[in-house]
Amino acid sequence: MADQVVPGPYPSGSCPMPTEIDCIQVTKVYDFCFEADTNSNVCTPIPPDCCQVTPTGATATGTVQSVSCTVVGSTPILSPQGTPTGFADVTLMVTVVVEYTLTASTGAVLCTFAGTFTFMKTIVLCAPSGTTIDCSVPSSSVSPVAVLGTQVCSNVTICLLVSSVALVSLLVPSYGFCTPAPCMVSPNPPFSCPPSPLYPAACTAAPVL
Repeated sequence: MADQVVPGPYPSGSCPMPTEIDCIQVTKVYDFCFEADTNSNVCTPIPPDCCQVTPTGATATGTVQSVSCTVVGSTPILSPQGTPTGFADVTLMVTVVVEYTLTASTGAVLCTFAGTFTFMKTIVLCAPSGTTIDCSVPSSSVSPVAVLGTQVCSNVTICLLVSSVALVSLLVPSYGFCTPAPCMVSPNPPFSCPPSPLYPAACTAAPVL
């Protein structure tokens, strides 16, 4: 009997023949790209309830809290003969929420507040009709942050990942269903079970009064 095929690195040599051909429903990625976008001089007013007058020597730091993308336009790119190529100029509206922390010169945190800014960008994607656009931000930076009177200003850089996807049904070679393997149990749990001592110690002698 042939060895069972299990998930893992591709075996050296060749894989055994599949046992069947399955039709599976999956999200297919038609295109996938990344871009680092830096927005300079992003300024956010300091809320009045934080401090009416910014203390001398106050500093601020910022972190990106969330990023959302909205497709505002998609123009198909045609071949010289006027036929669709599947590619499109996709225009995104990217909204970024940055949380700032204002700190006094003594190190005391004065307040935390959020600022929002939006920018547009157009990229070329393989995005035929029926696909949807998805974007995410795996990393970002807000630096430096300057306190300028009643506002904070900073440079915000985000790493934007954009993909065009669609739910499709695919024919794939198959080796059957996945069979689970026994779980490996750690020989050293992170605590003592049962704990020692399990109960309070008993009194050994009456106290001298």
